[in-house]
Amino acid sequence: MFKKSSILSLIVLLGMVGVLIAGCAQQDVGPAAPVSEGSSVPADEAAETVDQTSATLTVWTGYPELEPFYRDVATQFQVMYPNVKFEFLSTTLREFEAKLQTALPTCSGPDVFDVESNITPILVAGQLIEPNPPEIDAIVKSGAYNDFVVNYFTYDGKTYGIPMIDGSLASLFYNKDMFIEAGLDPETPPKTFDEMMEYAKKLTQYDENGEITVSGMSMRLSGQGSGIAEKFWFFLHNMGGDVIVPSDDGKGWHNGYDNAAGQKALAYYIDSVYKYHVTDHKVPSDAVAFEAGQAAMLLRESWVISDIAANAPDLNYGVAPMPSDVRFDTMTLPAGVYVASCSENKTLAWEYAKLLTNDANTINQVKLTGWLSDRSVDMTELLKEIPEYEAFVNPPAELGYYSYPLLTSFDEILTKMADRLVAAYLDGSLVDNPDGIAETIKAMAEETDSILKANGQYAP
Repeated sequence: MFKKSSILSLIVLLGMVGVLIAGCAQQDVGPAAPVSEGSSVPADEAAETVDQTSATLTVWTGYPELEPFYRDVATQFQVMYPNVKFEFLSTTLREFEAKLQTALPTCSGPDVFDVESNITPILVAGQLIEPNPPEIDAIVKSGAYNDFVVNYFTYDGKTYGIPMIDGSLASLFYNKDMFIEAGLDPETPPKTFDEMMEYAKKLTQYDENGEITVSGMSMRLSGQGSGIAEKFWFFLHNMGGDVIVPSDDGKGWHNGYDNAAGQKALAYYIDSVYKYHVTDHKVPSDAVAFEAGQAAMLLRESWVISDIAANAPDLNYGVAPMPSDVRFDTMTLPAGVYVASCSENKTLAWEYAKLLTNDANTINQVKLTGWLSDRSVDMTELLKEIPEYEAFVNPPAELGYYSYPLLTSFDEILTKMADRLVAAYLDGSLVDNPDGIAETIKAMAEETDSILKANGQYAP
């Protein structure tokens, strides 16, 4: 399915050569550390036999909030393997991907690492990860994961890695107290993007100079990496478009947003900043702003629940499904835990990966990090304890899902889109300017198609 590529080609594909990560020193967990008090998995349940093998397992993650979970499971693992030490490295997702793509080809990287599955095809193509051993393959296919997830971890008939978290399932977070202050029903959040804009107009607060003090809704307007384009995709998809779509003959892909849906999505962003002024570039954004009471609404993933518990435990908020437009869908983005081809401790690494993803630690993962898993487990007790997860665990039956296409070029496509979107969001001349909106979208879409062509993946 994937052609073997040289290491140089692999690195060039991601455009991440030579990126150095500052302030991410590996930290050591020595042998025989006690199980932490926060663990939901008692040591006597984890330990069946004691193995005296000595080794050091290196674990890397692009989700810093997962590090406490990795450490918690490491202490469980050391009950069974008391002479195994751990070293951890965690940093931001984009920095992590850059470091990973430099380290894996030179065998200077981790034994165990997590990565979003849209990156996995590139790792497979470069032979930086290997097909799962039979025991791990059986776990992936055991019925613990639905067919979509299993297929997402399957390439050319072989499974790679174990599903661990779902990196999206984005939903609407909203401040109930602000709803009440604005005369809105806190139990009736917006169901459509049009309603969301109307709510935002009522929720936005300004100072005497007309400057925003509380944004009606937080929008990703700036930053680095493909995440800006991913958040734009939330709107684009439900408005009827997509970043790329397969050709009718199934022989390739082309952009799916040089159309009315793409124009509508961009206009929505422009209107939120310039026409209705419910957000702007100066006001704080994202989860930090929501937790600080500087944003009334936010589209984000389940990890925010855990973040709120840690940073704003008294925040009175609700969680609702992603608003709809012509579609009622949300993104799903399975991410897995993998063992590097270069690892000298593959057997131990896979044992650790198995422990990370068992039923008990799936619940433990949610409690410690906020990230949900694609593993089918009983969440009844968790929902009693933390009811805010309800929208994620038991979404409406009519809610649909979409995900990243498994193409080596897709991260580059999103990154280039993000660069153009950041520039567009700064262009106030696009307000009530359908021709300007159309031209901006067309230029962006042409670049998307050119990337597909350069990678031999384009078809009209």
